[in-house]
Amino acid sequence: MGRCIGIVGLALFLCVACASTNPEMEQRLDNWEVEMSEEIETLKRAVEASYDRERALAERLHQTEEGNTVLRQEMQLMRDEMSAARLQVADDDGQEKQMRSAAFSIIDDYQAALEDYNGRRYNEALDTFTEIVQAVPDNKLADNAQYWMGECYYGMAKYQQALTEFTKVFAYRKTEKDDDAQLKIARCYQALGEREKALATFQKLVDDFPKSEYVAAVQREMKYLSGL
Repeated sequence: MGRCIGIVGLALFLCVACASTNPEMEQRLDNWEVEMSEEIETLKRAVEASYDRERALAERLHQTEEGNTVLRQEMQLMRDEMSAARLQVADDDGQEKQMRSAAFSIIDDYQAALEDYNGRRYNEALDTFTEIVQAVPDNKLADNAQYWMGECYYGMAKYQQALTEFTKVFAYRKTEKDDDAQLKIARCYQALGEREKALATFQKLVDDFPKSEYVAAVQREMKYLSGL
């Protein structure tokens, strides 16, 4: 656009030189200059409008992804509740009655903690999840409890603590919470204002968990963060 304005300026200079001795030409030049000024202003407004539309679309995409994240979080909560319920009714052949009773107690505690989390009673939920992780680190629910400890801190907007707890999920070799934890680590970096780390963590999720349900949404989020 700057080049166009330069050409226009040169043309105006030449015309002014010719018009200095021709009143009719000078009038035509004045009219032409007004028309060019109006056209330039129209182009400027069009460019600004296009930019505003793109920015609005990007913001709308971001809001949509945030909404999708909340929905996925609710679905994850339901899946964990169902998983705990299945464990509670599972057959424990070969186990002592006392062992079954202890296992059921852990499952009951875990379900109660999930209910506390769902009710935004984060401190109560955090206490119970912490007790489960410390008491039965090898239990099938330990990695889940560790993950939800991170979610509790995240819900309380304590993003640095949440980042620490989500990272601990990867200490469990057979965890199914690895891609969930990776996603929330990136979200923690976002909340802490560390955009580059968030982008790198999102990319790691795409690279390490290509079949994750989060990949498509994360790729869109990366475009938003990159300003594309």
